[in-house]
Amino acid sequence: MKVPLLRLVAVGEFSSWARQFFNSFEENELVELTLQPSVDTFCSSSSATNKPVVVVLENNLESRNNIKKITNSGRPVYLVWMGKSFTKEDLSFALESRIYFVLESGKSDENLTIQNLKKLSLLVETDNQFEQILRAMKSILLQTEADFPDIPMMAELRTAVKRLEGLRLKNEFNHTETENSGEASDIPFHKTQTLDDVFVTINELERTGVLWVRGDNTEEEGKIEFLQGKPIHAMAGGCEGVKAILRMFLWDKPRFLFNRRDPRETSVAETMDVDIPGLVKVGLRGKERFEVIRKEIPQPGFKIEVKPGALNEETALTPNDFATLSSIVEFGLVQAMLNFNPLPDVEIYESLINLRKSNMIRRASE
Repeated sequence: MKVPLLRLVAVGEFSSWARQFFNSFEENELVELTLQPSVDTFCSSSSATNKPVVVVLENNLESRNNIKKITNSGRPVYLVWMGKSFTKEDLSFALESRIYFVLESGKSDENLTIQNLKKLSLLVETDNQFEQILRAMKSILLQTEADFPDIPMMAELRTAVKRLEGLRLKNEFNHTETENSGEASDIPFHKTQTLDDVFVTINELERTGVLWVRGDNTEEEGKIEFLQGKPIHAMAGGCEGVKAILRMFLWDKPRFLFNRRDPRETSVAETMDVDIPGLVKVGLRGKERFEVIRKEIPQPGFKIEVKPGALNEETALTPNDFATLSSIVEFGLVQAMLNFNPLPDVEIYESLINLRKSNMIRRASE
């Protein structure tokens, strides 16, 4: 008897075609299946540990609530969602919920499914090995503290263990693997994460790939390219570089998708020489400033003009106000100013508000 490739926990109710799917894979000794009749039973199971579990659910009326319960339980799981059909809303939910992969009846290639199961098996084994390393490190730390409490290296050992625990928390369970012939691996971050957290995670784990960011509004889409954890290019709307990254910090309820790449396949046409902790601080501070003024900012589609006679020899302007005023003269449209003026968006907004309050500019008549 062969050892099964992967052990699965099937949670909830399943239709006849789903049971037939399981039977075919069990007959070929590819999987070993354990049935859990309800999600509540699974979540409260005494076997809940840090050991990752592969959970399969069928797409039905209860599956979304069940997925939410499982992800909220805190158990490290890889989720596989199977069903006869999936809508665009289902796939969006799968992305936000960090489903490992979606298995659709009639559209899923059996060989691809087997490949996904093999990759999943490898990931589970890797996670188990990581847990063993972490437990060993903790054991060494406790023993060393007991035997040699005053040695200088204790602080370094504590830091090392704390860093390992942090990496475990950032290890993306439920991530989607679509790697095929050198294509990217899609790894969605959890929907509650913020841009600063995601940015630091990619940097600490030295990831190579593209981070796609989408805000709450349809026009808020951007991307940041990373090479071994360092940003090398960014784009959001009509702007690029650091300005694009700072723009993304202003977006509400951002969602993320990270496409992993092989560093050897990444061409570096340009670099961004940035201090990541410093950039994150600037981005967070910009968001704070934006929240203070957001009710006063003009819409991107507004056209702005300088009031006749507003400027004279005695007019005193700050450098930011002068740069913004120049953009008004050149472009007029707020969106164009935001895209082509090198100042961060929040500083342009602040200057537009200052100039309006100083009675120097007005909304242009259509």
